[in-house]
Amino acid sequence: MKLITKELEKTFEKYPIGSQDGLGGDAKVIAKFFNPAGVGTWLITEAEKTEDGDYEMFGYCHLGDDEMAELGYVMLSELEELTLPFGLKVERDMYIPKDCNLIQAMRITGITPPSYMLEEYQEKIYERVCKKYVPMSSNQILLNDDDKIIIALIKAESIDKINAKEITAENYKNYSENFDSFTTYRELFKSFEMNEGIETDLEDMKNSLYDEKGKWTYGISKEDILELNSFGERINLNLLKQDKDISDELFD
Repeated sequence: MKLITKELEKTFEKYPIGSQDGLGGDAKVIAKFFNPAGVGTWLITEAEKTEDGDYEMFGYCHLGDDEMAELGYVMLSELEELTLPFGLKVERDMYIPKDCNLIQAMRITGITPPSYMLEEYQEKIYERVCKKYVPMSSNQILLNDDDKIIIALIKAESIDKINAKEITAENYKNYSENFDSFTTYRELFKSFEMNEGIETDLEDMKNSLYDEKGKWTYGISKEDILELNSFGERINLNLLKQDKDISDELFD
């Protein structure tokens, strides 16, 4: 099997080394290579062509030991030259879903995501969901004050100041009936039992979750809801259905 195709070369051009810095588990996997005869999986997120025509690639390198696996560099030539049993060669996974990220690719591959990466990834999902869910209530506001996440219930006479963006981390106490602070969005999500709130919303909107063109209408994406469910948050996924099985929708 040819590890690099013309199409993959074009994809590599869009993701040079350093292009996905800081994304962690949310970095897009642009290629997956694996050892068909044993251990060895390389989930590539960035790549650059070198002067001699080789490719320097960056991604998650797993050689069979979760503790030793890490983000790192590997040359295309190194994979091409690996000697495997029975005359086999490293192969490229042609069926990995498009646009999946590192965490999703690990799940598909059966790799246990490192705890540091999974916790950071989950916190980003919780943050995204909280920032979409809280504003759905017209009398609540979410603020950041240094290392604290603040959710405040705004007095009825001051609600107009939310849209006017006049309520800040410095003055919110002047306009709120009560407030709570948290150190993580995960903590906020669980404290306010947002999974139940989302499930109630989905139930109430079950006849209007999709518009006439089949487009999702709820403020929180299906992908994020599916991710929450994978974290152990109980949300009835049947409510997401639109006359089809959604088991593969995470990667649609």
